[in-house]
Parts: sequence; C-alpha cells; structure tokens
Amino acid sequence: MDYYTRGQLPILSYDMAPDALEREIVRRILCEKPCNLVFVEVCGKLYGIVSRSDISRAVKAGYDRIPVNCKYTSIVGKQYMKARELFREKETIHEVPVTDREGRLMGMCSRTDDLLYLEYCDPWEDNRYIRPFLEQLETIRFVRAPEGDVRREKVIDQWIGEFTKCGVKCELIDFAELPDKQDENTPILIVDEEINRGGYSVIEALDRAVYRSDHIYTFRTYERLMSESAYDELIRKLADFGIKVYNIFFSRDENTEGRKRLWKGMRQWLKQPEARNVNPHVTPSSAQGFYEELNKGNYAAEVGKLYFGLEANNVYTRMKDIRSPYLNIVNGERVTTGQPAEADRTIWCFGPCIIIGGFVEDKYTIESILQKKINDDGYSCKVVNCGCHETPYQEMIRITSTPMKPGDIVILYLDNRSVPGVESIDMMDLLDKNNVPAEWLLDLPVHCNHKVNMIYADELYERMKRDGILSNEVQQGEHPSMLTRDLAVNSLYMDLRFNTFHPEEGQTVGGIGMHGNPFTLGHRYLIETASKMVDRLICQIIEDELGAFSFAERFAMAVEGTRDLPNVKIVAGGPFQATRNVFQEYFVKVEPTDMRESATVDTLIFAEIIAKRLGITYRFLGDEKHNPKMQYFNELVKEILPQYGIRVVELPRAQAGGRPISASYARSVAAAGDMETLLQNIPETTLPFIIGKDDQ
Repeated sequence: MDYYTRGQLPILSYDMAPDALEREIVRRILCEKPCNLVFVEVCGKLYGIVSRSDISRAVKAGYDRIPVNCKYTSIVGKQYMKARELFREKETIHEVPVTDREGRLMGMCSRTDDLLYLEYCDPWEDNRYIRPFLEQLETIRFVRAPEGDVRREKVIDQWIGEFTKCGVKCELIDFAELPDKQDENTPILIVDEEINRGGYSVIEALDRAVYRSDHIYTFRTYERLMSESAYDELIRKLADFGIKVYNIFFSRDENTEGRKRLWKGMRQWLKQPEARNVNPHVTPSSAQGFYEELNKGNYAAEVGKLYFGLEANNVYTRMKDIRSPYLNIVNGERVTTGQPAEADRTIWCFGPCIIIGGFVEDKYTIESILQKKINDDGYSCKVVNCGCHETPYQEMIRITSTPMKPGDIVILYLDNRSVPGVESIDMMDLLDKNNVPAEWLLDLPVHCNHKVNMIYADELYERMKRDGILSNEVQQGEHPSMLTRDLAVNSLYMDLRFNTFHPEEGQTVGGIGMHGNPFTLGHRYLIETASKMVDRLICQIIEDELGAFSFAERFAMAVEGTRDLPNVKIVAGGPFQATRNVFQEYFVKVEPTDMRESATVDTLIFAEIIAKRLGITYRFLGDEKHNPKMQYFNELVKEILPQYGIRVVELPRAQAGGRPISASYARSVAAAGDMETLLQNIPETTLPFIIGKDDQ
C-alpha cells in the first residue's frame, strides 16, 4: 500500500454539486496529475469521485459527460490498517480516499506500491541480464513525472542514467502525448502502476483509442522484460531433462492474401462500438459467426464472457477455483474433460488466453480436444491446463514449480514470441493454411473459437506423433522439479539479485529469512544479534504477498530499520523460498508433520543453492514456540543444515511489556490505535509505514 497526499491528487472543486463532469475537464486534470481516481469537492469537502470504471461506462453508453460517483468507500483519519483490510477483503477497490472528520480530503491510500519497490529494490548492479538487454536497445521514451512529484522524478532520473550508460537514447514526453506517441514503435515507460491507471483512462476512455500495452510499460514490468533471456535459457534447458517443448506464437506479417484477409477481419472486429481489446469478449454482433451451430439461447452471453478470477502477486499466480456449467477450475487448473486419473506421462500447458481457453467451454479448450485424441488412440497420457493470466516471469516460476518428470511434454505460449532452440508453431500459418474465416477470431489469433482450437490441437497432436514422444518408453528418474531446481533458482533469483555479491576469502556469512509483517523490535533484535556473530549477514524478506503489509512495504521497513548495521544486506527472498510455489502446505490447514516434504525442499534450496553460492555458513532462527508449524520447520532446519556445514543458531524472542514481541501483536495494537504500546514493539522507522508519511 502507498499513501498520496492531497497535493499529489487530481482534484476538481465546485461551489455547487455537479451531477456529471465534462470529458475534456477530466482529461485535462488527469494529464496534469495522472491517477485512477478524480476527486470532486464541493465547498471544500469531498463530494464524490470519478474512476476509470466510471469513465469507461460513460463512454460505452455514449455520454459526453461522466457521472460523479457519490457512493464510494473512504477512511477517516490515519486508519491505514483499515485501508489494508479493505484491500484484502475487496479486490475491486484499488484506491481509498482519506478524509478528516469534517469530510475534507487529506489524501489517498493506493493498493499498488511499486513506486515504493522502485525506491528500495535496485536491480541495476545485481541483475546480470539487464545490461546485455539495454545494449541491444536504441531508443526509449519516459513519461515525465507530474510537476513537483519529487519521488517519481528521482526514480525516473535514476533509470534514465542507467539507460544512458548503456548507450540508449532517452526521450522525455508529457502525459498528454501518450495517445499519439503510443502508436509509434518506440517503447514508452511509465514510472508506476498508479500513474499507468491514469494512462488507461486518458487513452482508452477519454481519447476513445486503444491502450497499446505492447508499447507502454511500467518500470516494474519492464524490469522483468529486461530479464527475458533467463526465460529462454530455462525453456531450452528443459530438453536436457528429457522434456519436449512446443512453443506456439503468431507472426504479424501480411505476406499472403490469407493473412491480409485475416488481419483485416480482426481490425474490423475492433471497430465495433461494443468491442474492446482489453479483456475482449464475444460481442452480440459477432456471436453467430463466432459460435455458429453452438450459438443457441444465451450461449454467447454466458460463454463469450467467461470470468476468470486470479490469485496473484509478484511471485505467485493461480486461477481461482470455480464451478459452473461451462467453466470449471479446480486447484488452480482449468478442467480438461476426459482426463485420466493416472497416466504414464503428462502434457503440461502454460500461458494466458489461448492456453486457458478464454472464449470456449471446458470441452472445447485445446487441452480437452487434445485429450480426446489421445484417449481415442489409446495413449497413456493426461493433459493438464495450467493456463493463467500472468507475466512471462510468473509463467517461468509456474513452470519450474511444476512436478514434471522425464518423458513429459510442455506446450507454452510465452509472450507471443518464438524461443531460440525450441520448436515453435506459428498460429497464423495454420489459420492461413486452413483458410479460416475471419469470423472465427476476435482481435487476435489467440482470441478464437472452438473450431480454431481444434486446428491448433490437431497440429500439436500430429507433431507429437511425428516426433514419436507419445509412444516412446518413459524413463524413470529424479523429477525435474528437483533437477531443474538449481537452474530455476539461479536464473530467476540468484542472477537477478546477487550477480555482484562475492564474499571475501575467510569472511563468515550468515543468513536469515523473515516475513516482517510489520518489521518489529523483535526482528531488529534478531538481525542485530546475528550481525555481531558474522562478517556479513544476508536477510531475505519473503516475497509471497499474504500479509497485511506488502512485500515492498516489508522490504522498505527492514532496510530503514537496519541502516545503521553496515554488515547487513536486506534482499528479496525470491520465488522459491517460503512461498506457495515450494512450501504450499504452510499456507493451508494441515498438521505440521504434513509439511515435511515441502519444508525439506525449501530447506534444501537454501542449503544446496543459495548458501553454497553466497558462502553462507550460519543460519539464524527466531524462537517460534508460539507457532507449531514454524517450530516444526525450525527443528527440520536444525536437522538438515548441519549436514551441509551450516551452523544453525536459534535465538530467543525479544520482549516488551513483559511479553514476547510479535508482528501479529503489533498489527492488533496498530489497528486499535494504541500508539504507546505500538512503539514498545516497533522501531520508529516502522511507524511511518503504519500511520502514513506526512512529508510525501
């Protein structure tokens, strides 16, 4: 969560209450101060808001004026723990106005805090993939920060400096230039997600244009893009472990009459008044041509607008479970019809819309069609739909966290590009070859109907038979979830966070892992005590987002709380340490002993990869007698790590007011507004992250 003061927000003030706002007035204020909300004041008090959703609905209805929404959720005073609770309870709320008791607007709490991440997590020295990427880049554009926004200006200046060092030409543009500049081929960077949401409003709704997400990036998403060579390396290496990979993508050229016809049809679809290319759906005017014989009753309305909920954060993504007549997701995987309970090998499918099957019912996904062909021909193989709306980085984490074995097959759609050294299938070639009607597609080859899915599945199946991989003998051996672990942890974590870390000869290095939700005097005691026992101390902050405080907040609190300890390095914990990707049982209701397998894997990742590469010979633990699961984990760590030459030191908890200090107690007294007790449990550096910063 991040907090913005009144001076940073787009505010329109009136003497009399307006029922709606002129589009041009909203556009102007958003260009000056981009945000997901426009605040409307009447006689000095907050009267209503206009959100991106309000703008979109008004434009869709053909209104030239945007109604003011007076039914909004807000908090009074610095009740920021309440704001966090609202964000956790209601996924549709992204910002919450903050008022005083008289109703005057003081500021805004935002769910997103990637600006805070950018201020504290510096990727430039430790990520080995970034500089080679930038050396291939010629020009890039940065959107200027709003006037007087010192925080954003500082981050933008830092990024421009790093790009310039690598010879990249950097251009600065104003926010109002986005609608025109986005149609050019030069990438555009917007500093953070809150500003980016304002960009969506200006371009999509107010300018009635299509937001080019393939050209506009936030700094956070572009940081992941700059590391994409790590993904190619991982995919190629899967073959070394006996896994066949098929990559599907589509090219954009129009070098045949068939391609010209198809792209013309897709562009024509976008011109429909009811069509949108962000979260597209099957429009009423296109339903008959798209679904043909299936289009009976409410079929198009129910299947053409399937809703896929997402459980996601920076290191973990899964589709939310759902049961319905046309869409069923169980344990984060869309149901593949006809899937056997057991099989000799598995086909794992990864990627967004085309893999998920966004516009078809369960039985018409590529996976279900493929499963039927396999069953009919008598092969012992099951097809698993791991499709998910996620970034390529998250997709790589999902792939390397999946329990594959030699002989398995991977089908993936990776950011619509071919992967060097991997067999790729161009969907446009198949559409052209099969003379597919343009009506079977929406705006892209991946947004298609059941008949196109059959064509894609046919091609995949024929290639598998041609390659003989469905009938060859499955070799028994160690699961690649173990074999690829080293590659995944090094490529997706160590090479991004520790490329320049090299302990000196004879130096003792210690390690600590913690959540810090929030950072307390107990965490400070553990780190300070440990830092006196080693020459260097590395403290990993768990990245999985499950607590009241985000990873960015917890990381920043730990940095601020240890600035005076020169031998302490605060780092991100990565996707494979104490996260649901590895340690799933910790996050569900099971007995501690049921965690043994995943807890062992988590511990071995630290011992065999992280500690080995960083020269860690000490692991420090806090006393966890109050938490049976963590106590069990501590005992397992004390059992395993000494086998790798790592000494485990368990320290007692610090106390305050006659009781052990805990993050949960700190949260409860913060929520109750008991500042006196709170300050007995947290360092002063943590307080601004709980009650807000007045100097922003």
